[in-house]
Amino acid sequence: MILRHTPERARWFGSGPPPRTVVFDSSRLRAVGARPPLTEYLVQLWNSRHFVVYDARVRLSVSQEHTLLGKAWLVLNPALLGLTFLLIFGVLLGTGRGVENFIAYLLVGIMMFTYSSRAIVAGSRSMASGRALIRGFSFPRAALPLSINLRELLSQGFVLLAMVVMVLLIPPLEPVSWRWLLLVPIVALQTVFNWGLGMLLAPLVHKIPDVGNLFAFVMRIWMYSSGIFYDPSRFVTDERWMVLFEANPLYQVLSMSRDCLLYATTPEWWQWTVLVVAAFGTWLVGLWVFWRNEESYADER
Repeated sequence: MILRHTPERARWFGSGPPPRTVVFDSSRLRAVGARPPLTEYLVQLWNSRHFVVYDARVRLSVSQEHTLLGKAWLVLNPALLGLTFLLIFGVLLGTGRGVENFIAYLLVGIMMFTYSSRAIVAGSRSMASGRALIRGFSFPRAALPLSINLRELLSQGFVLLAMVVMVLLIPPLEPVSWRWLLLVPIVALQTVFNWGLGMLLAPLVHKIPDVGNLFAFVMRIWMYSSGIFYDPSRFVTDERWMVLFEANPLYQVLSMSRDCLLYATTPEWWQWTVLVVAAFGTWLVGLWVFWRNEESYADER
């Protein structure tokens, strides 16, 4: 039996009935690594949730396995940094004068800000750290910064527990309040903000790796401008500068966390508004930018 093709049609030569014609629609084929529509991309990201959870747990389990104290460093690093700031700014420079329970004020600020610093920097470098997975498997690349942020969230759970214990033990002792529960939505919004900013920066770091080395300095400036070891209202007299502080989403994270844990105060509605808009606005912009660059992440660097 011979099947001969001509430009006009296929002709059958041989005994018996001609073979069944198979019609193949290639209109829905997509090149490997091509960017799907955004809605389909989100569906693929949801379908990758088991991989994201597994990858985050593995990253967490091996993050400090090469050290003797292991995951204790998640708490020790910000605690030691807080002690350094306490000696320099609290004791020597006196920036804590007028701040009630300055030690706890400082610890809450350091531990909450360090969470964002770790997550944003790691998320921005997610394409470089996941290069082997990107070249070996087909999956939505946004799963990598999501996995990193989930790992940092799991790590932050240990830090939050230690932070609450310190607030309870370090004098002056703070009374337990129902407002402590508000820390959950604050951390949730902070996580959304971290994830969105990591996705927004990841394409830039992928294209220009040297930019990633600058983020440590940027985060340090951001930390100093977020009221970690001082109350901005004591030093800022121009209301226009104070507006810039209040528009800083991480400043709001620290301020709202301190209000709930230390001062038994419910954050104002406008503080929630600033944090919600910053978190979801950054996430939406970050997702769109990251998705637009989806096809470039497998490029050789």
